[in-house]
Amino acid sequence: MSDSGRIDPEVATFVDRVQRDFARHEGLAQMPFPQQRAVAEAVRAPWRQGGPVMARTWDRTVSTPAGDVRLRFFDPGRPTGAGPALVYLHGGGFTTFSLDTHDRLMREYAARTGLLVIGVDYALSPEARFPVALDQVTGVLDWLFAAGEAVGVDRARIAVGGDSAGANLALAACLALRDRGPGPRPAAILSNYGFFDADFSTPSQLRFGDPGAMLTRDELAAFLDNYLGPGWRAPSPLALPALADLKGLPPSFHVIAECDPLADGDQAMAARLRAAGNRADSVVYPGATHSFLEAVSISALADRALADGARWLRQVLAAGPPG
Repeated sequence: MSDSGRIDPEVATFVDRVQRDFARHEGLAQMPFPQQRAVAEAVRAPWRQGGPVMARTWDRTVSTPAGDVRLRFFDPGRPTGAGPALVYLHGGGFTTFSLDTHDRLMREYAARTGLLVIGVDYALSPEARFPVALDQVTGVLDWLFAAGEAVGVDRARIAVGGDSAGANLALAACLALRDRGPGPRPAAILSNYGFFDADFSTPSQLRFGDPGAMLTRDELAAFLDNYLGPGWRAPSPLALPALADLKGLPPSFHVIAECDPLADGDQAMAARLRAAGNRADSVVYPGATHSFLEAVSISALADRALADGARWLRQVLAAGPPG
């Protein structure tokens, strides 16, 4: 593990367990993608256990111009009527993970905010490359803007968020809707250790992205090959939002893990959003690694970061305290 002395001890326990479980599957990178995903589901399964109990959870499939998309709704027991909501996009390098791997994370946000949380089962790469997943996300948002009250959502108070590749998709969706012109847009962005650029030479990439880390530079490069296609050149700003004009975006909250190869890129993104005239609040969590929020069952640091994000969402969306 690179620079392991700086990692919070509870987070380090999470990282060690995850890495040991992955190490039991030799040749993982050479497996077909469906098999890689099955391994990832099994390794992450213990970390979705326990946590808040929802008043109601249900799945629903909606149609978008980029295909049908399955959604999962997490209702912590909200008052009746239309209220604020969080649309959440799981991470996994555009290639792995699912509604199931991130089930507890979404339940945590629902319980801590009192919001309806809606997880999006977007299409994965390389079978579905850019912009399919992004088009599905904007299609889901369009569906919510049109049908919000019917599913208990106030169209004016919809946040979109995610972790890693999911944070990329959340920001890219806001860019795409802004560029489309007049019309409804998300009211807030929750960005957890986002994957926004292809610069693998930053100090945090060099310090925390070596082989053996929770997330490596080689893995990040492979994710982009899967998402954009091998040999990609001059990617769209909607694929790598670090390349985008960032004016006219909703307020955002950035959870930045100190011991993450993406940390420098995340801090740069928050600074550029502020320079473009947007509200961009950010917190660096000392000793945190990539994916540390999934360790909430054992990590006080993850608990604090989830509480910070939930508090920010309630304030920005003018939501009352959770029930």
